[in-house]
Amino acid sequence: MIELGSFPCDILFGRLGDTPSSPTNSDVRLKSVQASAGEQIKLSRERMKTRYDSRATDHRFKYGDLVWVYNPKRRRDLSPKLQQNWEGPYTAVKNLNDVVYKVQRSPIAKPKVIHINRLPP
Repeated sequence: MIELGSFPCDILFGRLGDTPSSPTNSDVRLKSVQASAGEQIKLSRERMKTRYDSRATDHRFKYGDLVWVYNPKRRRDLSPKLQQNWEGPYTAVKNLNDVVYKVQRSPIAKPKVIHINRLPP
């Protein structure tokens, strides 16, 4: 006699077969896995922020300060070890926000917009 709600393998072999977990079980398991993954992401984010903040320098420049600009451009005719990675001195003309500055090489030169990561402390 065929029972409703049973799998064909149960009927064929007369015993319960190896079946995947029920959908309600997998939903609960999926939610717990997502929750633990979310916690791991938060912990990882906090560790990365702590590591970045420990190495980040908070330096400010005023109008008229002389600064160097990091510019690792590569030329073909010279070994990278012998090339200069820093240009300058530039004059800080204006800070556009907390992390972006406008610098100028000379009073007649066109000003450049430079991120603070490319300016040494």
